[in-house]
Amino acid sequence: MDRFWAVLDTEFFIRSVEFDILIGMTQNILQRCLSERPTQEDDRAVFRWVDFWAPHIAADTSAVSDMLGQMDEEADLPDDLLALFGGVLDAMRMNRENLEKDAVLVFALIDEWLGAKAASGRLDNPCKMALCQAFIRAGLEPPDSIRIGPDAPDSEENPGGMEMPDIEALVRDLIPDDVTGYAAYMVLREGIGAMPRGAAALLVSHMVVQAAPKLISLGRYFLLDPAAEMRVAAAEGFAELAHAGAIDAGTLSDLIRLRKWLPDKETKSTLDRGISEALLREASGGLVPRPWRRHRLLSSLPDGTGSQSIVASVSRGSQKCIATLLLKTGHGIKDAYAIPCTSASDQRGTLAEIEEAMPVYEVTPEYLPLALAAALGEGLAKGLTPAPGFVDVSEMMGLGDLSPQEHGSVSRLGIADPEGHLDGLSAAKRGRLIGQSIKWARDHEMSSSWFVTDASLSAALDAARTEREAEKVVWATLDAQRGFWSSHFARSAAILRHAGEDDWLSFAGVVQGLENGRSLKRIPIFEVIAALTLDVAEQNGIEDLAMDEGLPDGPFAYEGFDQGIEPEATGELGRLLRKAPLSPDMIDGYLTATIVAPRFITPADWLPPLLDGINLPEGDKLQRVLDIIMLRYGEIRNGLFDRQTGSGIKKRSARKFADWLTGFAHATALTAAWPKRALSRDDQKILELINRGAQGEDIRATLKPLLPGWLDAMAAKAVDW
Repeated sequence: MDRFWAVLDTEFFIRSVEFDILIGMTQNILQRCLSERPTQEDDRAVFRWVDFWAPHIAADTSAVSDMLGQMDEEADLPDDLLALFGGVLDAMRMNRENLEKDAVLVFALIDEWLGAKAASGRLDNPCKMALCQAFIRAGLEPPDSIRIGPDAPDSEENPGGMEMPDIEALVRDLIPDDVTGYAAYMVLREGIGAMPRGAAALLVSHMVVQAAPKLISLGRYFLLDPAAEMRVAAAEGFAELAHAGAIDAGTLSDLIRLRKWLPDKETKSTLDRGISEALLREASGGLVPRPWRRHRLLSSLPDGTGSQSIVASVSRGSQKCIATLLLKTGHGIKDAYAIPCTSASDQRGTLAEIEEAMPVYEVTPEYLPLALAAALGEGLAKGLTPAPGFVDVSEMMGLGDLSPQEHGSVSRLGIADPEGHLDGLSAAKRGRLIGQSIKWARDHEMSSSWFVTDASLSAALDAARTEREAEKVVWATLDAQRGFWSSHFARSAAILRHAGEDDWLSFAGVVQGLENGRSLKRIPIFEVIAALTLDVAEQNGIEDLAMDEGLPDGPFAYEGFDQGIEPEATGELGRLLRKAPLSPDMIDGYLTATIVAPRFITPADWLPPLLDGINLPEGDKLQRVLDIIMLRYGEIRNGLFDRQTGSGIKKRSARKFADWLTGFAHATALTAAWPKRALSRDDQKILELINRGAQGEDIRATLKPLLPGWLDAMAAKAVDW
C-alpha cells in the first residue's frame, strides 16, 4: 500500500501542495530534515518523513551534497538514511523525466560521489548491495562503480566473470514461498541488482532454462525489464527452452501476448525463434488461470506532468486486490502493480482511502482498453516497455490480449470527441464551450497541478527583468507546448465522457481550438495555467531566498514562524483594520479553518484570498497587519493542537461569533484545502451550520456546543500533515 501512496504523492501532490517551504528556515534543508528524523522504529513514520523531505532535497544540489556528506558520517548506512537516499533518487528520477532544473546535474553529483567512495575502498559489499537496491527501487539502474566485482575470470561463456550460483537455491533463499508474481520478480531483481550487468543477464537466461514453473513465471517479467540486456537474456532463455521442447501451451500463450509489448528488435527476434519452435512442436498442456472479475474502475485526470492514475477493484475467488496503473505522457504505462487485500471489506476500505486521497472519476469498462492501447503504443514509440507489473495487472483488468495502438494513428480530437459531437455545433456554440474552460479550475481539483516548471522555462524566467517579460516567457512556453496540452485535454475529455460528466464536451472544444491554432489567450483555462506557472516560479524564488536568509519553514515547523515579530498589543489589529471590512474575529475564524482543513495549504495559498479586495493600510502598517496575522496563525494552531479551542469560542459575543463563522466559511470555499470528497457526512452537517451562521442565522445554541469537539477532531487529523 505504501507504494501506491508514494506514486500518488510524488506524481500529483508534490505538484499541488509541496511547494511549501516559502517562509524560510533557520537551518539548511538537510539540517531541518534531520531534526524531524523519527526517533522510534516506526516504518510508517520513516515513510512519511522520507515522503515529505525527499522531493525538497532532490530539487536542491546543495541539499543533495549535504545528504551525501551525512552518509559519509554514518558509514554504516542505517535503514532510515538509506530510505531517504532511495526517496531522493526516486524524486530525482521524476525531476529528470520532467526536465526540471538541475536534474541532470544532481545525478552527476551522486555518480561522482559513488565513484569516489568505491575507488577509495570505503564501500563494503553489504553497503554496495544496499545502495544498488535503493537504485532499483527508485526505477534506476545502479551505476557500475557500486556493483560487486567478479569472483571468477571473465569469459565469453561467463560475462562479468562472476561464478554462477545454484539458481534454484538462490531463488528459494531470496523469495519466500508465499511471494509470487510481480512481487517475486522485484525481490529477485533487487537481489541480483549488485551483480555485474553481464553476469546478472546470464543468470536470468540460465534461470529460465531451468524449466521450473516458478522460474519460467519469473522470466516473463524480465521480458519487460527496463534494462535491454535483461530483456534479451530472458528471450534467449525462452528460445533455448523452446528448443528443448519444454514450453507448454500456457507459457506459449504468454510469450505471444508479451511479444506485442516489446519495443526492441533484438528481444523480439530472439523471442520469435522460441515462439516459432514451440508452435512447430505444437506445444500443449500448461495451466490456464481462472479469469479475474473487475468490480469498480476509477481514473484521475492527468496532472501537469501528464501522469494519470487508474485503479480497479478486482477479485478471483477469495483473492481480492486493487489493481493500479500509472500512465504518463511520453512514458506510456509507467507503473503497474497490485495491492493485495485480506477481505472484501478491506478492499472496499482501501479503495475508499484512494478516493479520499485524490480526485477520481468512476469510468465505464469501455474506457480502459482505449486508454491502455494508446499508452502502450506511445511507450513503444519511445522505445519503452510497459512496467513489468503489467504482466499481472493486464490479466487482473481483463486485458491480457491487449494490442498497442500505433502512436498518432488516432487524432487528438478523435480521442476527445470520437463521435463528432462538435461537428454539429455552430462556431458560436463551440466558442461558448471553450469559454466554459474557466470553470475547470473550480470543478476539477487536479487543475491545481496544471503548470510548467521545466529547466528551459526556469532559465528564461531567471533572465526576465520585469513582470511583463516573465508573463511573455510563460505564454511563449505554453504555446510551444500546444501539442502536450491538446493531448492532455483530449485524455481528460475521454475520462470525463466515460464518467458521464457533462463538461467533457468543453474539454473537447478546447482540443479542437488548440488543433485549429486558436490563440491561447482566447482559451480561458490557459489564463489559469499561466497564473499557476508564474505563481510556482515566484514561490520557488521565495524558497531559494528563504534558504539563503535563514527564516522558519515547512508544515512541521509553523509554530516557529513568529520568531522576531513583536507581540500584538491589545486591540492593535482592530485599530489597523478600522477602515477595512475585515475584523480580527473574521481573521481568527479564517485562520482556524485553514489549520484544521483536511488538506494542507501554505500561506501563499490562503493569504491572497483572505485579503482579496480589502482596502488595507500601506507601508509599515500593512507589514504589521501581515505580521499579526502570522502571529495569530501560530497561536490558534498551538491552541487547536493543545485542545484549548472551546473556551475561546464560548466567550465570543453574538457579533464576534458571527464574524468568526463568516471568516471560517470564507476559508472553506478554498477547495484545495476543503475538497468535498474529504469530508464525512457529519463534517458536512457542521459546515452547513457554520454557513447558516455566517449568513446571519442565529444558531449559537446549536453550534457552540458542537464546535470545540469537532475542531479538536479535525485538528487531530491535521497533525498528519
